[in-house]
Order: sequence, then structure tokens, then C-alpha cells
Amino acid sequence: MSAPAPRPYAVLGVVAVGTLMSALGGSLIHVAVPLVRRDLGVDIGAASWVLAAYSLSVSALLLPFGRLGDRHGKGRVYAVGFGVFGAGSALSALAPTLASLLAARALQGAGAAMLMANGPALTTAAFPPTQRGRALGLQATATYLGLSLGPSIGGWLAQRAGWHAAFWINVPIALAGALLARSLVWRGAAAAVTVAVAGPPPDGRGGEGSLSTAPARDPAAAAPAPGARPFPWASALLFGAALSALLVALTRGQRWGVLSPATVGLLAVGAALAAAFVRSERRSPAPLLSAALLAQPALVAGLAAAFLQYAAAYMMLFLLPFYLQGPLAMTAADAGLVMTVQPAVMAATTAASGWLSDRIGARAPALAGMTALAVGLARLATLGPDPGRASLLAALALVGLGSGLFTAPNSSRILGAAPRDQQGTAAGLLAEARNVGMLCGVAAAGAIFAALGGGRPGEAAAGDGFSAFGAAFRGTMLAASALAVLGAGVTAAGSPPRGRAAPPR
Repeated sequence: MSAPAPRPYAVLGVVAVGTLMSALGGSLIHVAVPLVRRDLGVDIGAASWVLAAYSLSVSALLLPFGRLGDRHGKGRVYAVGFGVFGAGSALSALAPTLASLLAARALQGAGAAMLMANGPALTTAAFPPTQRGRALGLQATATYLGLSLGPSIGGWLAQRAGWHAAFWINVPIALAGALLARSLVWRGAAAAVTVAVAGPPPDGRGGEGSLSTAPARDPAAAAPAPGARPFPWASALLFGAALSALLVALTRGQRWGVLSPATVGLLAVGAALAAAFVRSERRSPAPLLSAALLAQPALVAGLAAAFLQYAAAYMMLFLLPFYLQGPLAMTAADAGLVMTVQPAVMAATTAASGWLSDRIGARAPALAGMTALAVGLARLATLGPDPGRASLLAALALVGLGSGLFTAPNSSRILGAAPRDQQGTAAGLLAEARNVGMLCGVAAAGAIFAALGGGRPGEAAAGDGFSAFGAAFRGTMLAASALAVLGAGVTAAGSPPRGRAAPPR
């Protein structure tokens, strides 16, 4: 059993910087996209790829970078991630065309994937199992702070200094994070952390899961041991290509048409690539996903629950701005303030729920969180065209409370179930479940809303009063609530009564 790092909160601080930055990177630019469109002279559909390029890059690369962290040292991959993210941010700010901006955003997403896939694993390794929940809760708080602050900071910067400023702000953060990560996990402190976390193995060499990657002090953590199996590059490439094709078809299918040649073609390509990925994994001596890892019931149930939670929450987050600024006739500024309630409550709740899971186990708080999320979404479905401000804020606060209660305990359960040398892969899978859940939630919300007669959200809110929009909004929120109910069932069935996974081996 691995011992905690001698300076666990220093490790957590470095991880929190990367977590906050990657969350900001995904949310800062949302408000500035209209300015990008005007400045580069492109239409709305083309401008939307500024957001999609980042999300697709993150989703495609999370799992490979998590596996690379397990193999070459999580600290090294994490430190390099700051540099890649900073370079992508600078190139995004300098991009003169949409094509160059999309390429830079994909590079920025690659850096974010390196951070997201290895941050939770570093945190887990730095703390003893009895403090894992609170540590992951504090890290998740940094995520929600980034998501909460991103739109307002990005909008303020874009309005006063242009959309380029929303990218430049990441560069000094990335530089500071890289220096902190290097000093903590790559230089002087690295050897001490390696011994403390990994322990002296029988053959005297460092383990792959150590925080240190200093080549001079611990060569085995920096490079594969002699005779080690090669990294499954073919599987990694096939996985990223298959997931990208399927996600583009899923998220763009409604705009292109479900039966359009583009949608059908991408689905066919994605399915073929997915089949090739499965064949590659079966033949690989060192697969990207080990059968032993996927055989952990707590891990698989936790991943499924995380997917359902994020899908349900993002179904709401996609339609909520149209509801607030359409039937409720709020200004964009007023709607933005109302929408901060949910992530603010999440940020305030997550650390406490992690601490609670350390005391009573992960199952109870995670189950309570999923239940609160389901009730909050159902309450939103019943608000109608003229809800009181207190009722609206209470429903959003309940959604935030549910997500905050669920996240840290569920993350602790997933990472606690993974062996130490596969925690980077487990963290990559967790981030994958989160990212894909977000994208699927948005796509599902648009599809359900249209199927229920609401049309496209922005158009429906403009001219039909509340009748058509209201019925579609209500049905979509009830569908989101049903996903949360399903997530509660998965959470209850997938963990023992106290929900404590075995500590990493």
C-alpha cells in the first residue's frame, strides 16, 4: 500500500492550478465567439467549431494521455501539459484565420487533456485513502470556480480588449503552473515524493505511478524499463479518431440532418474505426484499456454514473439560457447572474461532500446528490412562464447541490478502485465520461426539444410565446431528471454500503 506524499497540499495546489486553467480554457471563449465570428468574417456554423475543436481534442486525447502518465510518470505528463496548453493559448490569440484558430484550439485541448487525465491521479497518490475524498473535492472546487468565472471574465476581456485577450490570459497561468509543477515533481522534491508515494520496489527501480519523473534521480520513472511492452500507439490513434467521428456526428447531426450523407457517413466511419480499435486492443500485448481495470465493478458503475450526471446537467445548461432570455425576457447580464447560482453552489458543496465521503463512505453522499439533481431538474420542468425569482433560484441551487454532493465521492470511488499503476488511465476514463456526457447531454437536449415541437431553441423562444417552447422545455427537463434517476440507481447498485473502494495497490 502506497504512502502519502510528504507535501500533499503542495501537490494539490499544483493540480488545482491546472484544473482551474483547463476549466477556464473551456469556458472563457464562449461569450467571445460572436466577436470571433465578426472579426474573422465567418458564419455561425463555422464559428461554433471554435468551441467544438477544443472539446473534441480533449475527448480524443484524455485516455491516451492518462495511459502515458501511467507509463512515463504522471508528474512529467502533467508538467508538459502546462506548456502545451500555454502554447495553444498563445497561438489561438495570434491566429489570423479560422483554420489556424481551430488548429491552435486543438493544441490547447491536447494540453488540457494532459492536465485533466493526470491531475486526479496525482491528487489520489499524494493523499492517504482516508483523505482522498476531501482532496478530490477541493480539486473539483477549482473546476467549478473556473467554469463559474470563465464566462464573466471572458466577456469582460473580450469587450475591453478583443477576443484575443480571452486567450492571452491563459499564458501567464500556464507558465506559472509549469514552473510550479517542474519544481515539485521534476526536480529537487521529486526524489522524496517518489520514495514516499511509490515506496522502494523489490528491484530498487522507481514505479511508473510515481509523482517524480526526474531522469537523473529516477530513470525508471522517466522511461520504460528494459523489455517493457511498447505503448499502444495504434489503439490510441484509433480510439481518438473513432470517438471524434462519432461525437461530430452526434453533436452536428441535428444541424445537418439525422439522415444526411455527412451524418450517416461519419457514423459509419466511427463504427468502423471503433471495430478496428477493439481488434487492435485484443492483439496488443499492452492494451490501452486493461481487462483487469474494466473488471472493477465500482469503477465501471462510477463511470456510468458520472456520464449520466453530466449528461443530465448539461441538458439543462444548454436550454436554460433560452428559457431565461426567451419566455422570461431577461437580459443577457441578468441571465448570466442567475446561471451562476448552480456552479456557485457546486463549488461551495463539493469540498464538504468529499470530506463527508471520507467519514461515512462514498455511497450515501453520491446517492443523495443524484437524487437532489433529479428533484431539481423536475422542479425546473414545472416552473412555467412566470416563476418567482425565489423558486427559480431554489431549483437551480438544488441542481448545484446535487452535482456538488455527487462529484467528489464518485471520483473517490473510481480512483480508489483502480490499481496505483493504472490511476492515470482511470482518471482519463473519468474525464472522458465527464466530457462525453456533456456533449451527449447538449445533443440530447437539442434533439428532444425539437422532437417535442420546440424547433430550434433560439427560434422557438422568439415568436411562439410560451406554449410550444414551454411544452418542449418541460419534456426535456423531465427527460434530464429521468437520466438522473437512472444515475441514482447505478450509484446505489454499484457500490457496497460504505462505498469505500480498496486503496490503490
